[in-house]
Amino acid sequence: MNTSEKHPSERPVITVVTVCYNSAAALEKTIRSVAAQSYAPIEYLVIDGASTDGSTDIIKKYGQKITRWISEKDTGIYNAMNKGIRAATGGWVCFLNCGDVFVDSLTVQRIADNIRLSQPDVIYGNIFVEQRDGTLSERIAKEPCNIHRMHFCHQSAFVKASLLRSYLFDENHKMSADFKFFKQCYYDNRTFVHVNFPVVVYDMTGVSNVRRRKGLLDNIAVIREVDRGAVRYLFLLRLYFVIYWRMLTGKT
Repeated sequence: MNTSEKHPSERPVITVVTVCYNSAAALEKTIRSVAAQSYAPIEYLVIDGASTDGSTDIIKKYGQKITRWISEKDTGIYNAMNKGIRAATGGWVCFLNCGDVFVDSLTVQRIADNIRLSQPDVIYGNIFVEQRDGTLSERIAKEPCNIHRMHFCHQSAFVKASLLRSYLFDENHKMSADFKFFKQCYYDNRTFVHVNFPVVVYDMTGVSNVRRRKGLLDNIAVIREVDRGAVRYLFLLRLYFVIYWRMLTGKT
């Protein structure tokens, strides 16, 4: 067990991982958000997929704010995230995607306080989504449960590093490996804690939003692998209905 997990009174070392590929402008925004956090100790890892758009120049610009960075080809987002898991030395890991930002400079401090209080396996919060007029709308995460989709935003979650290393993300799933990971945690009776405050401002241009149908189909594949009994068929029915409805309304 990592020493930062041993005792509730200790300040947990939190690793924040940002994976990126050819997204220099969005990357800078995310790095600045992590650098602004008041909490210490934070380990910050940036895993770049051999970008050609100047992303590595941005990384070097903020080199003193980054604990470690890697720039090399990968086979997809979950391959990059698994690299981050293997490189992490903190007791808890958060994946703050390129373009996402923490709500304010006290966010990680508030999460760390709740980690010491509840000692969970997974702790997650709500998110802000930016509307077209620039205002922020809060989306409230569900309480811990098992449903046909993610019941919280992955970027708002902080997970025990030892748990991530024991599973890793299934890279056969290109869109929903995180969905599978958290389902496995649920069925293995891992402790989930929902903190009812916003953790991140979520970038709606991510791959899971712009390729929604593929994500839904990958969710179906996960449910076929992980869920059993009547609940499996209920989840599949819901997802097939969502896909059918999106087809009728002309959505991809």
